[in-house]
Amino acid sequence: MKRLCLFRHAKSDWGDPSKDDFERPLNARGEKAAAFMAEWIAQSPYRPDLILCSTAARALATCTPLLAALGGKVPVIYRDELYHAMPDEMLAEIRKAPDEAETLLVVAHNPGLVLLAMALAEDPDDETALRVAYGVPTGGFAVFEFDVDRWDEIGDGKGRSVFFGRPRDLMAEAPGGKP
Repeated sequence: MKRLCLFRHAKSDWGDPSKDDFERPLNARGEKAAAFMAEWIAQSPYRPDLILCSTAARALATCTPLLAALGGKVPVIYRDELYHAMPDEMLAEIRKAPDEAETLLVVAHNPGLVLLAMALAEDPDDETALRVAYGVPTGGFAVFEFDVDRWDEIGDGKGRSVFFGRPRDLMAEAPGGKP
């Protein structure tokens, strides 16, 4: 079985018009959400064995606290191809992942991320898939499981959607706002 986690970058800062889209950092809310989600993921049953991360500044800034929360022991592959990738491009990168990784986490962007999640859902009418279909907000995290042995076997309509969470909901559920 393979588990795919899709993690949208946290909220970015639009305050500096001299920065192009690729260079936009996280804003204060995004930094807080990225730190919270990092701890939450590290303590969850969805801890990754490998991370694929877009090279855009906001994706890198979302990934950095996650690496720290995971103790720096999870390898990361940084891919320019994940910046504003559409589902087919994302899936092509995912299918290249080494099969030794059972749980793969992808840090990327919308609209490609939500479109990929919708395409992967085995049952697009189950509750988790429907929540994803309404949109993956910044910092949103979705998990799919596939009954396959290799990453190159995953595809449209083959994934069981097993979890979807938004930072604000997960923070509200956490005692004292901590994971």
